[in-house]
Amino acid sequence: MTLEEESRLSFYRELTVLDEKKNIVLVQDIRNSELCVKKTLDIYSHDVYEQLASVRIEGVPAVKECVADDGKLIVVEEYVQGRSLKQVLDEQGLLNEEQAYDIAVQLADILVRLHQLEPAIVHRDIKPSNIIIEKNGHVNLIDFNAARHVNADKNEDTRMLGTVYFAAPEQFGFGQSDERTDIYGLGATINYIMTGDKPGAGIAQCRFTDILRKCLMVDARDRYQSATELREVLYIIGSQTGNRSDDSAFGTDNTEAAAASYRTVKEKITNTYRKYQNKNYNINSSWRRFLPPGFRGTNIICCIAALGWYALIILLSLSVTFTDSDTGVIMTGWEQAVYKIAIFIMLLGMTLWFGNYLNIRRKLPGMKKVNALSFILTCVYGFALCFALLMFFAIVVAIIESIL
Repeated sequence: MTLEEESRLSFYRELTVLDEKKNIVLVQDIRNSELCVKKTLDIYSHDVYEQLASVRIEGVPAVKECVADDGKLIVVEEYVQGRSLKQVLDEQGLLNEEQAYDIAVQLADILVRLHQLEPAIVHRDIKPSNIIIEKNGHVNLIDFNAARHVNADKNEDTRMLGTVYFAAPEQFGFGQSDERTDIYGLGATINYIMTGDKPGAGIAQCRFTDILRKCLMVDARDRYQSATELREVLYIIGSQTGNRSDDSAFGTDNTEAAAASYRTVKEKITNTYRKYQNKNYNINSSWRRFLPPGFRGTNIICCIAALGWYALIILLSLSVTFTDSDTGVIMTGWEQAVYKIAIFIMLLGMTLWFGNYLNIRRKLPGMKKVNALSFILTCVYGFALCFALLMFFAIVVAIIESIL
């Protein structure tokens, strides 16, 4: 552990031990009073946790720090308030069809985001104790100790990890883990929360029984081949039957009218949000993310507007003229060219910044979440960038003038 890493970890003050056996401690960031969880892992993939620390995935606790120390990995991540799915089962028993369906859809959404990363992350230990249900019903997938990157060059796993009953056959020496491994884990978990039985004891009888059966096929080639495919099938089932109950893991609404109204609003918000998330993750996981702002989507109007804007930038950069502040004479030659280039780079840089090119804004301090603070910082960082570019070109001009 370097001195810098030790200094970063010192910002987290230990409050209480959450799980002594698993070395999990509740800590508080002394800089902003945010609650976090600190874990000391013996089994881990450093590359996976570093990747998780570099991105923000809805439904996965944000990784604040991951530091290797003496063969172990110290991880500080966001503290998610809620109950594990295992606790829910212990307290209120098996879940009904609608509750299980809602959890299945949210888990599928999370897997789509994980599997569309480059490289893709496979969780490999999906089970009730690794799923946290918040009070508002949001599902979170935690504990990436067994997670790994997909490696198409390997024929089988080098380390057998996973939990009996929820782990796919390939995790026990029968093949190589990939995205389909998590699909098996999802199917086993959803089947368990409705039946209390392991997959071999039978499949839950519900409107998506066939989906569970396909998820739990022994041969990975017979399962859904991607989380996206599974999610689409679940969406189709949901659109055909509708959400017939407002039950959640935390009880029901006793007023039928309120429940019906809530379902309508919830469906609209959820569908809109999922479309937005799917669009963003599909863009962020494909070659389109390298295109400049305005061309990353498929909206023709946005593309035409962006084309006009970039043409305007070029036109302004070429047409603007500069005069010497001392003589009032219009600059010519290299001086004029340098200033034109400066204007072009400044306008293009601001466009890339406010267009969040390659998700650059989310990588800066205070910009991890979308809120009022991040909006203010967007403007502050933007003006700072503009000022830095102007100063850079001023220094370049001064150096060239001194040489000549």
